Amino acid sequence: MSVLVTVLLTSLFSVVAVPSASAWSDDYPAKWRNVPMDSVSDDWGMFNRECTSFVAWRLQSRNGFGMPFHADATDWGNRARALGFRVDNIPARGAVALGVGHVAWVESVGNGTVTIEEYNHGYDGRYNERTVPTGAFQYIHFKDLADVPPPPQSAPAAPAGIAVLAHGSRVVLQWSASAGAADYQVSRNGTLLATVTGTRLLDVQVSPHQDYAYSVVARNGAGVSAPATRYVQNDVDSADLAYLSTKDGPAECGRAGDQGAQKLVCSVLKPTGWVTAYSAPNDWGYASDRAWLANADGSVSYCRRVGAGDQVLCDRFDGSAWTSSMSPHFDLGYHENRAYLSTKDGPAVCGRAGDQGSQGLVCSVLKSSGWVSRYAAPNDWGYASDRAWLANADGSVSYCRRVGAGDQVLCDRFDGSAWTSSMSPHFDLGYHENRAYLSTKDGPAVCGRAGDQGSQGLVCSVLKSSGWVSRYAAPNDWGYASDRAWLANADGSVSYCRRVGAGDQVLCDRFDGSAWTSSMSPHFDLGYHENRAYLSTKDGPAVCGRAGDQGSQGLVCSVLKSSGWVSRYAAPNDWGYASDRAWLANADGSVSYCRRVGAGDQVLCDRFDGSAWTSSMSPHYDLGYPDTFA
Repeated sequence: MSVLVTVLLTSLFSVVAVPSASAWSDDYPAKWRNVPMDSVSDDWGMFNRECTSFVAWRLQSRNGFGMPFHADATDWGNRARALGFRVDNIPARGAVALGVGHVAWVESVGNGTVTIEEYNHGYDGRYNERTVPTGAFQYIHFKDLADVPPPPQSAPAAPAGIAVLAHGSRVVLQWSASAGAADYQVSRNGTLLATVTGTRLLDVQVSPHQDYAYSVVARNGAGVSAPATRYVQNDVDSADLAYLSTKDGPAECGRAGDQGAQKLVCSVLKPTGWVTAYSAPNDWGYASDRAWLANADGSVSYCRRVGAGDQVLCDRFDGSAWTSSMSPHFDLGYHENRAYLSTKDGPAVCGRAGDQGSQGLVCSVLKSSGWVSRYAAPNDWGYASDRAWLANADGSVSYCRRVGAGDQVLCDRFDGSAWTSSMSPHFDLGYHENRAYLSTKDGPAVCGRAGDQGSQGLVCSVLKSSGWVSRYAAPNDWGYASDRAWLANADGSVSYCRRVGAGDQVLCDRFDGSAWTSSMSPHFDLGYHENRAYLSTKDGPAVCGRAGDQGSQGLVCSVLKSSGWVSRYAAPNDWGYASDRAWLANADGSVSYCRRVGAGDQVLCDRFDGSAWTSSMSPHYDLGYPDTFA
């Protein structure tokens, strides 16, 4: 599935009220804030992240006053008096609060209190705000804000393009800063994830093979920017720290070596134990255009654009050895909507080609006999925010999208040799949020939420060999907006699973291509929201997550079997690095939770086969580079 990033950060965490330009916010420049304390000097000759440096910055940026000296906080009072500035016990907005060996900036004055902003109050070089009695300080009046007219302010511009590192159960977003922004709100599928002051977000509340629409907006006291948006399909893993399902077991793969010897490394948990192997040095490829694939034959491939950008280089690891293949010079299509896909013939890169007057598609596939590339006949690319590439169950690929008035789906299918195309009748395709493109036993499907709040329904439209069919589910609960997913089940059906009620039950509706059925779980512990994932298993859909607490770090999976729901805990173990852990649907129908642990050079994988858990720790390995946009 894919996701549109509308970075209106709804909170993975909490929604933060937006301050005005003069309200509490850490606007200390990043060039001093993001380096070690006392490692550089500021523009006034004071060490970074000290209280004096922050106050000097505030006086300059808010009061329009340039510091006439640089000195330790203990000397500020005497130095100010010597230059003729008033120092007394009367607070004022914009004054400097002078304590014992400490200075702060006065944000506001209350009834017997002052609210101050400061750095290094706890000797940690960090920003802080607090409200204290007026008598806690003396006050230096360099140029109080009562004497400074407030500058006009305008809403910030929209953040520049959103870059994405998509993995099965985590998505990393990064965007360019907007001048004048106080913070950013990031939303997924119309639901706020988080409000952040930086320009990067790790979303760990995603499940594999989903479609997500992200949006990011910049905010300040004057207003909110237009959103920057990005549609994300987390069907493949980005180049760094990828967790993959192989014929042998779960694997962790990444880039290794250095610029002079650009290698790859994969570590795989086989039934006989862990193995790790490096590839021969090669080109890592374009940072914005490289991906790991779990191939149909159980091997893994790392494919990327190289050279002038019109060739694909794929390195394949079969669990024992690496091979490499470079494509001829091909048209690889436009960057937007280009996708790396697993097919029955081998890894493929597919994209939109042509132009507005002749809207085409192209796929290039690495077969056992070599590379082939084929164009589709010109057709409609469809809505930019609502189109997806699918790896079909029969090993072909499809490009499906909404077209026309938005109530039809057009799917072009490539079987490795030729293209075919099929347009649906006029159907209800459901709401945009949570609409998903899925691979089923019958063919590609588009599914979504339908109805309204009073009659919450679902609808799936499937392209069968006999033509298109569309079916509604009986009305039911759509579930929590931030915690629901479509799954392509192992038996070729699809399920829509979500938390409902008090949040301790899962409701799954299943569509087999003809009819819908529904099943509600008992009251279960579904684990923490962060890293909770919906997964396809040999037994049926599952929801898995981290459980317990820091002292007893556990896992739990709840699975809908043909005999009903079961839930099982794993023995306590290490949850691993928060930024580097993933749930995997294994090739044998089990699920694994794999993560880096210890010093970061070991992988710990816990496996659940539907009945019991097992655990395996790798030796100390080179696991490759962490996630990076470079």
